[in-house]
Amino acid sequence: MRKKISILISAFLLVIIVAPSLSGCKVSPAAYSGDSKVNPFYTDRVATVRIVLPEDNWQSLMANAYSNEYFKADFWFDDELVPDVGVRAKGNASLQETVRWSSERFPLCIDFNLLNPERTFHGIRKVHFNNGWSDPTLIRDVLAYDIFAKMGVPSPRASIIDLYVNDHHLGVYTMAEAVDTALLARYFNNTTGNLYKPDVAAARLDWTEEDAYKPFAFFGMSTPEPPETDPVMEQNIGGGRFMDILKALDADDTVGALHSSDASATPAFLFGAMPRNLLEAMALKTNENNPDYTALFKFLDVLNNEPDETFPQEIEKVLDVDEALMFLAVSAGIVHLDNYIGIGHNTYLYEVNGKFSLIPWDLNMAFGTFNAGIRKDGIMNYYIDEPTSGPMNRFPLVDRLLSYPPYLEKYRGYLQELLDGPFSPDVILPRIDQLVEMIRPYAREDTEMFYSYEDWERCITEDLRPPDVFEGWQAGGPTPMMPWFLEFWETDRLRKNFGVRSLFELMGSFKESDIDKLRSTVAKETADLFLQNLYGPLMSPQPPGQSGFGPNCLGLKTFIVARWESVRQQLNGERQSGTGWGGGNGASMWMVDMFSPPE
Repeated sequence: MRKKISILISAFLLVIIVAPSLSGCKVSPAAYSGDSKVNPFYTDRVATVRIVLPEDNWQSLMANAYSNEYFKADFWFDDELVPDVGVRAKGNASLQETVRWSSERFPLCIDFNLLNPERTFHGIRKVHFNNGWSDPTLIRDVLAYDIFAKMGVPSPRASIIDLYVNDHHLGVYTMAEAVDTALLARYFNNTTGNLYKPDVAAARLDWTEEDAYKPFAFFGMSTPEPPETDPVMEQNIGGGRFMDILKALDADDTVGALHSSDASATPAFLFGAMPRNLLEAMALKTNENNPDYTALFKFLDVLNNEPDETFPQEIEKVLDVDEALMFLAVSAGIVHLDNYIGIGHNTYLYEVNGKFSLIPWDLNMAFGTFNAGIRKDGIMNYYIDEPTSGPMNRFPLVDRLLSYPPYLEKYRGYLQELLDGPFSPDVILPRIDQLVEMIRPYAREDTEMFYSYEDWERCITEDLRPPDVFEGWQAGGPTPMMPWFLEFWETDRLRKNFGVRSLFELMGSFKESDIDKLRSTVAKETADLFLQNLYGPLMSPQPPGQSGFGPNCLGLKTFIVARWESVRQQLNGERQSGTGWGGGNGASMWMVDMFSPPE
């Protein structure tokens, strides 16, 4: 076996060295040499991106989207070519919904150096293409990353592109820079540290080394053991895992069993490749071949166990406190609850020389779109002094820092800086207008968008939300109860029109084509409640059954103006800025508590 692996590694090295010279394609010197002085994240125009790969491979990628399998492709950025990149489907909820609704508008990951460790695209090793599943405006990512960066937080760059795969026009996407060593090099003097992307319960950082190896439970059930893998296949050999490289090179005879052909495979973020314990859930992204968690355990110990009297001195040894306070100020100011202060995830941690920094990620539900079950007024007036979706003591990074008055004062200073700078309506509203004008001709031609063109236009200023009674349904809030008892005439018409005596009998056989008949059969309120339970938010721009967080969007400009004023009032003492007892913002915590290690 080892001899076979050695032969394969030699063959792989030969391919990555020789293949570029045999491509016969004209390659942009800047793109091929990795000229990092060129910034492809345009602020003033929409680039056209085309991914070219055998059509059979594209169909296979879509059919096996949950496998995370890379395929070899050519990458065109306007008239620049980067040959032999890796492309795969990416994402969690956005990917699941794309599969569920048989759309081709897949969220994608492009890895430029997978097949050649020296190749970059203008210094970038990897980008993500986000499909706008939960953002009808298509610009939240771009705006939010820019705000974080202008406030001094290490942040990915993002821009708008018009995407094609072969001859399939997928439409307007966000291109976001991956958080990897290429990004780290722009912000840190040392890129050899540990980069983590924690998820589920581990991301709240409310645990220590003694909890690290306790097995997870998912609603009380232990997570399954992952399938056995060859450690050689798991090795990162420069451009990526050896297994991923072989797959992209189509070495089917070697990795045949690793290819999946089940299009209905369960998404990994639900039951597939779940972490078995808190340490695995921290998801180390660098130094995987030789992990050292000493600094992580020290950081967690200080965060959770250090006495208040010595906490400020000790936390500054293991955390860039200033940067963390900036991160929290921006997250609270723009109400980004799909990160640490809300559900707990989508925050990278980078540790070098024992000190941690925070890096934002996945900002497409910023500006209050992910609401954690909090109603509209609560999102607009989200507390700045208790900026957690649930009780403060569930989020020690926020609780411990903001409980120390000098840190709270500095954090409030960063909020004022936010209001006076990149979040000021005088700054951000003209930027929104510029982006809208830039995107408009492309949005008109985007037939794959999850929303209509009219809804894209409308959501810039108007809410795309269900009726007030249904607020928060998509983000963990309560689903309205189905009516148990009907009027006699409703039951009689149900029996005549559908052959059933109750709405519950109708659930399993109801079709979208039956909606009009249902509305002529029962009272309007009864029909609304039935459809809400079956399909999701009513009055959403998406067709019945097309779920997504987008229908919970507030009008972007309207939100920004109202939120800016609320933060100003809270800072000045004109509006309540917390509960006074650490209650946070009263969110539904079911998503936060979904995963937990057993006691």
